Amino acid sequence: MQKKLEIAGKVMGFFDSFKGSRPAIDNDKIVIVRSRSRKVIPIDELESKVLEIGEELGGVEVSADSEKIEDILKSGDKHIKESEIQTGTIDNRGFMRVKEELESMGLVVAYKVFELPSFDVIIAIWEDKNELPPLYVEVTVSEKEE
Repeated sequence: MQKKLEIAGKVMGFFDSFKGSRPAIDNDKIVIVRSRSRKVIPIDELESKVLEIGEELGGVEVSADSEKIEDILKSGDKHIKESEIQTGTIDNRGFMRVKEELESMGLVVAYKVFELPSFDVIIAIWEDKNELPPLYVEVTVSEKEE
């Protein structure tokens, strides 16, 4: 069985963002790793690159408008709260709001949610709309609820 940090490491390595990456949250149930890369991905390839790494992990994509998204987010929120970090109310529009905010700042965002046998994985990348570095990478690996 893959471990949380191993999965996060594969994502960071895929985007050449391993150097300088660090967990924002790391407990028994969830890890969130953020980093940036000097790599630039053409804007029209952002979505396909996120899909590519998700498939390399053996994940099955969860549609952004799926009702499963809300369950995955609530489970992740529960795991985060175990770290005593406060979060706001979680809902399935959270991704869209964050994406809209980043895009209003001139960034292009791609994110996908994947289900693995034991984990849910959320991968988000964003970069300047003019394809200037850095490429920002964030991965959340959350243990599935039983």
